[in-house]
Amino acid sequence: MAALAKAPMLSRAKHYLAHRRKMGFALVGEGDLLLEFARFADRVAPRQALTTSLVLRWATQPQTTNRVYHAVRYAVVRAFARYCAALDPRTEVPAPRLLGSAGKRRAPHIFSKEEIRLILRRAKALSPRVSPLRPFTYATLFALAACTGLRRCELVRLGVDDLDVAAGCLHVPRSKLSPPRVLPLHPTTVRALQRYREIRLRTHPRTSCFFAGQKGRPLQPLMLDWTLRQLTRGITPNGDRPTVRLVDLRHTFATRLIAQWNRQRRPVSHHLLLLARYLGHQDFRSTWWYISCQPDALAAASARFQSYHTGREPAPS
Repeated sequence: MAALAKAPMLSRAKHYLAHRRKMGFALVGEGDLLLEFARFADRVAPRQALTTSLVLRWATQPQTTNRVYHAVRYAVVRAFARYCAALDPRTEVPAPRLLGSAGKRRAPHIFSKEEIRLILRRAKALSPRVSPLRPFTYATLFALAACTGLRRCELVRLGVDDLDVAAGCLHVPRSKLSPPRVLPLHPTTVRALQRYREIRLRTHPRTSCFFAGQKGRPLQPLMLDWTLRQLTRGITPNGDRPTVRLVDLRHTFATRLIAQWNRQRRPVSHHLLLLARYLGHQDFRSTWWYISCQPDALAAASARFQSYHTGREPAPS
């Protein structure tokens, strides 16, 4: 530990990331930012202790009007500073939220049913020149994402044996901090996945992944994002971001499901735990991030409250 305290900041950062990743934290984007800070610190203050002024100097370095980005950079190094404080007593742990909150939610794009149908039509029309399975693969993958809310990493990691046709369910491998889980599927979804798997196995019989790319290799996450951008041309985002993302299908799934429950005039609270489990969350505190307000859902909630307040049932919608 004493040797690590005197080591360059980059060595300390790598040791910290290895320690956290052993505990199950992926730290992909955060890791890149922390290594960037460590290289900066070794360049401008070599072999020096981590200080608040050094963190602020680095965190505010990018010239941008997006203050949340500065806050994110600050928060990443602050977590690292708490680790360094146990190794080097000279370390200053920066005060929390000195640059504001890093957790501001940016409203996602909520897809309409027509937009999802458009994406699937365009996917089926993709050129098969790269791979004859390509149109069928992307149409099936994006349809599955829309009706289950699966994460991008979960979609690409599915295996051919993860679909249980007899039980009508899908086995989802462990991802992020989510344990493995089993998702019940609608019969039409099971039939569509079974049909795709049969064709996929005939095309690439030696590939173990469920969704196969060129030459049977697993699909790459960046290729999924690039393909979705091609399929969503002309769709105007209704959130706070300039483009739509694959994770917006996950937001759409959660938002529309809760809106549907509200319209059915059934208590929503006992469904929320089931939704959290379906999405792979430990509790609903993570799930709420994926839910956006919709006018029809708010109207249904208002009608339910009015019914409770007056003691009368709301008029059928």
